[in-house]
Amino acid sequence: MKTTHPTIMLDFVPGGCTNIAQPCDVGIQWPLKLSLKRSYHEDIVSDVVNQLKAGNEVVSIDTRLAVIRDRSVRWIWNAYQSINNADLVKKASKISL
Repeated sequence: MKTTHPTIMLDFVPGGCTNIAQPCDVGIQWPLKLSLKRSYHEDIVSDVVNQLKAGNEVVSIDTRLAVIRDRSVRWIWNAYQSINNADLVKKASKISL
């Protein structure tokens, strides 16, 4: 890397140091991803429960792009709401201190 790209400096982070070296990963991205997963899971559970209540013997999950695209708006909105918090951002910036 030094010979082909001398202006790029590599700095390796030892394992177990993510919370120190990457505070946004722990303090903001983790809650964001968790919220996305929860919203997705909520939709899947709702679909399965509705199909079971309707008496379907075979349960199927609709994974068409159009369905996922339309639902993803709510997932992203929920995720935004979960991290739209000044205290969360301040806490994330203190993790590395």
